[in-house]
Amino acid sequence: MSIRFAGLRQALVHSTAIIALMASSASVRAAGELVVGATVPLTGPLSLTGKQYSNSLQMAVDEINAAGGVKGKKIALAVEDAQASNGTAINALVKVVQEKNPPFIFLTSYSTQNIAVAPEVAKAKRPAMYAGGADAVSRLRNPWMFRIRPQDSTAAVAMARFVKDTLKGSKPGVIYIQNDFGQGGANAAVEFLAKQGIKVVASESYGQNNKDMSAQLLNLKNKGADVIVAFVYPQDGALLLRQIKMLGLKQPVVASSAAFVPAALQLLSANDLGNVWGVIDAYLPGTPQGKAFLDRYRKRFGVDADPYAAAYYDGAMLMAKAMNEVGTDAEPLRAYLAKVKDYQGVSHRYRFDAEGNGVHDVAVVKFKSGSKDMEFVDSINVE
Repeated sequence: MSIRFAGLRQALVHSTAIIALMASSASVRAAGELVVGATVPLTGPLSLTGKQYSNSLQMAVDEINAAGGVKGKKIALAVEDAQASNGTAINALVKVVQEKNPPFIFLTSYSTQNIAVAPEVAKAKRPAMYAGGADAVSRLRNPWMFRIRPQDSTAAVAMARFVKDTLKGSKPGVIYIQNDFGQGGANAAVEFLAKQGIKVVASESYGQNNKDMSAQLLNLKNKGADVIVAFVYPQDGALLLRQIKMLGLKQPVVASSAAFVPAALQLLSANDLGNVWGVIDAYLPGTPQGKAFLDRYRKRFGVDADPYAAAYYDGAMLMAKAMNEVGTDAEPLRAYLAKVKDYQGVSHRYRFDAEGNGVHDVAVVKFKSGSKDMEFVDSINVE
């Protein structure tokens, strides 16, 4: 019995040594790379923009690694699918934090998901960049969350200002997708116009899964709207613009940025874009760095990049700059980002305010007659 016990003990010692060696090897592998987390809607109805910034994050990571990585370490991107559900977005964040323990996280571009995951970001205590536009996200004042696109009130005020100053609208009508993004943008536009002495004749909403907005559009027409202001996502935005033309409405349309991402434009004809203006995050072909980014993205992925892609690319590059300067510990990283005042990216010059908003300008575009080619109209800074 003692011989068998000695043999068992020897086997246990041997097994323990193997386990220790495996753990040591894993530690060596982990020490050789720096894992950054990302939750992205890769499947489902929100995946149109998700694929864009998943691509751009990977492109940024590859470029960072080619330039030497972060303090000599290569970056690896750990992506979890957030789909179109707040619950799934929360689970994706928890999983990537627990399994990968990344020093930095990129969240989705959808406000409802950003709001849902905010408590988990606060628990995780590590910087997270996001692109959802709703003001409600930044008003949480979560010190770990940094927005890398214009907040909705910035875009909404710019849209309302364009309606008043350029289109000379006196009786605008508003239509919006019924969620934090849409309602927040609509409310900000209505409030700004009211302060200018302009009353919105009607404000209509529709659900995310609605396929027919004709009743809402006809109500805007019947109430005498001389301009239609639309707060939309990509698929519903394309559908809305098509239905405006199908109903024969002649009012000029000012729509939010998601209606003009490449995935949405693929669903539209040139005729659908007549008499339409877009207030978008940035007009990328208008600057050398923006054009160079577009060229690299198209060469690699075979499609055009949208402003969401540019925002996450900028975020990844700023993340690498921060890590190279202050390391990967959470609090120094958070403090570094909070103090960023003049970082030039491919799409914007970033300056984070007290609520973590990093972008304070938008671009107005229209489309060349009979085409889907954008033309730059104006840049509007709202601070």
